[in-house]
Amino acid sequence: MQPWYKRLVRREQDGAVEIIRTYTYSELHRSYLGRLISFISFSLTAPIGLMKVSRPDVVLASSPPIFPMLSVWLVCKLRRIPMVFEVRDLWPESAIQMGILSNRQLIGIMYWMERLLYDKAARIVTLTQGIHDDIQARGWPAKKLEVITCGIDTQMLFPDAKAGQAVRQEQGWEGRKIVLYFGALGEANNLDVIIDAAAHSKDEKLLFLLIGDGMKRAHIERRIAQLQIDNVQLLAPVSKSLARGFINSADVCLVTLQDISLFKGAIPTKLLDYMACGKPVLCGVEGEAAAIISAADAGVNFPPNNSRQLASVLATLMKDQALRERMGSNGAQYIQKNFDAIRGRLAMEKLLSKVANENSTPRTRQK
Repeated sequence: MQPWYKRLVRREQDGAVEIIRTYTYSELHRSYLGRLISFISFSLTAPIGLMKVSRPDVVLASSPPIFPMLSVWLVCKLRRIPMVFEVRDLWPESAIQMGILSNRQLIGIMYWMERLLYDKAARIVTLTQGIHDDIQARGWPAKKLEVITCGIDTQMLFPDAKAGQAVRQEQGWEGRKIVLYFGALGEANNLDVIIDAAAHSKDEKLLFLLIGDGMKRAHIERRIAQLQIDNVQLLAPVSKSLARGFINSADVCLVTLQDISLFKGAIPTKLLDYMACGKPVLCGVEGEAAAIISAADAGVNFPPNNSRQLASVLATLMKDQALRERMGSNGAQYIQKNFDAIRGRLAMEKLLSKVANENSTPRTRQK
């Protein structure tokens, strides 16, 4: 952590955007306790940052984590600011289905927080249709819900063979067949299926590359050592500005999640990042993510926990460069048509303006 991020409040400017950062305990990815402390610390400091700005017309609060959302809502209530609640993942249900959360008292508290926030929000925005349908099925009206999918900045992520080749040269990967996983190394990500597939692989040129960090990193390192495999490499996270080069260095990209019913309504951002860069995707996620791959003809779906099938499909795909190129091109075109960031940005701006106008005072509307 940079020294200045240890301050309680820090102001920054990014072009026309003013950023107010508040202190957060930094051990988010080290342990579940560290993550809990991090969430609680942000819950305490985020309202301070919100109080530092002149009264906004509307607040967009994004979850998870859900703990800070309660304190943000309290500030919104005190200052009479409408809150739009963006739900990127269903909590606590995700944690329960993954086996992370089992304490009945804590589960009860988190469900209470979830219901309160859904009730008090002026609008609920979901990133996928599956999350939307789950919330609506539990009693919240459709008129309060809106799906705004995660958009991809296609000016930043796009097919770029030159950038990919440069990364290969820098990293010493020339002549290797790169199978890339790019993103969080967490409990939800079902990374063991990738390590097992690497163990099953017979192709000496294959290199399974995992770029990211998270609570399962140490577990993955132990499994690699236990299996005594040398075809898996772990790298630290890279910035979004460097992501294009690393993704374009790959021959095939991977997206995996645990095999739980809730994730059938998930669309991992990394899936869209890969497709935007024109890379074929092997998708071990059922539901909406698999449907995107099928609709775009941008890769191959495999059962979430079937490492042998993953290894088999991978071996077949690596033998057919023309097929990989066709799938990659299909994916890039699909993203441009359906997930370009501009479309999502305009939809969110329209919704925020609508909520602000609905909740403005007569005096404000006369201006």
